Amino acid sequence: MKTICNIKEGVLSLLDKNCINITSKWDFIEKGKNDMTDIVTIDGNKYPLFYWKADPQIEAVARNAKKNIGGSISLKVSGLIDKSYGIDAFLYKELDIAEWVLDSKIKKITAYINKNAINTTLLMENGKVALLELGSSLKEGTEEQTRYTAWGKEGMESSRVVSTKTRPQSIYLYTDNTDPYCYNDSTLELFGLKIDDATKAVAIYKVLKKEVDIKMNIERDKTLKFYIEKVYESANKNECVFL
Repeated sequence: MKTICNIKEGVLSLLDKNCINITSKWDFIEKGKNDMTDIVTIDGNKYPLFYWKADPQIEAVARNAKKNIGGSISLKVSGLIDKSYGIDAFLYKELDIAEWVLDSKIKKITAYINKNAINTTLLMENGKVALLELGSSLKEGTEEQTRYTAWGKEGMESSRVVSTKTRPQSIYLYTDNTDPYCYNDSTLELFGLKIDDATKAVAIYKVLKKEVDIKMNIERDKTLKFYIEKVYESANKNECVFL
């Protein structure tokens, strides 16, 4: 079994598996310190990559919140990420996910900020509510730990069961190492990649297959940055802000 070592290898592996020939010139640019997310270049044009849209756990929460719990009412996101990622970039991602899961644009923001921690309550245009409890304080290189819980009229949907405290892996290999080697099993073609890297490879693969209109991400990027400005405005004024 071939071990995939990086995201680009993962994308090429997926394309090869499905016998897809891509004529466009593309590249992957990892998120920089001041960037909100990773970048995909296609024929010289740069596009923000919303890789979380390809995360199977988040996809499941979004899908089941709409169909299997009587329709979503609210969403709670509690998460920590490493310091180098940045609290603004973390907020950027979770604001997008909140609108995705709750099927609505944000109407009102109430936020509180303490250095690398943000607590934000969002009122959506359709009346639903999202609570984001976010921190960017973990040691650099530490894997993100975030739980998504959607509540509906008939039940709830969560990305983790109640007793799960850390992000679960699919494969734990106990060998000569004190700690187990951990792998994901999303597909054999991505064996060896960490969960987030495998998700990014799938996201890029979908873009190259044109399953996703990456051009829409440019306007979406502007919207999310506008939301972030309003989060800080709310925190600075110590009052809610209507959009």
